[in-house]
Amino acid sequence: MSLSASQAAKKVGKSVPTITRAIKKGKLSAAPREGGGWVIEASELFRVWPAVSDESDVTQPVLGIETPPETSVLQREVELLREMLEETRADRDNWKDQAQKITALIEDQTARKKGFWARWVGR
Repeated sequence: MSLSASQAAKKVGKSVPTITRAIKKGKLSAAPREGGGWVIEASELFRVWPAVSDESDVTQPVLGIETPPETSVLQREVELLREMLEETRADRDNWKDQAQKITALIEDQTARKKGFWARWVGR
């Protein structure tokens, strides 16, 4: 039976990157698939890792609440970090604009020439 990397990962309870790393290191034999991916024979997969039972594949509820899959939690965290990054960039741009305006105002005032009376009085 031929499996893809994601199917193989589910069968042995590993992640897809773990499967592909094992292939690249030569620990697991697989054939490249046209268009990307790998074709892995089940016997070769189970030679390296034992199969997990169907019972362990099911996410067990904790305190009566279904826990989300790990990937969705990480994806949400990535989204939140990107939102925070965008807010930080917007704040940075606002502060930069304000600093440039103040700098231009200071340069403008120092560049003004003294009038006749200011020169005459010495101010």
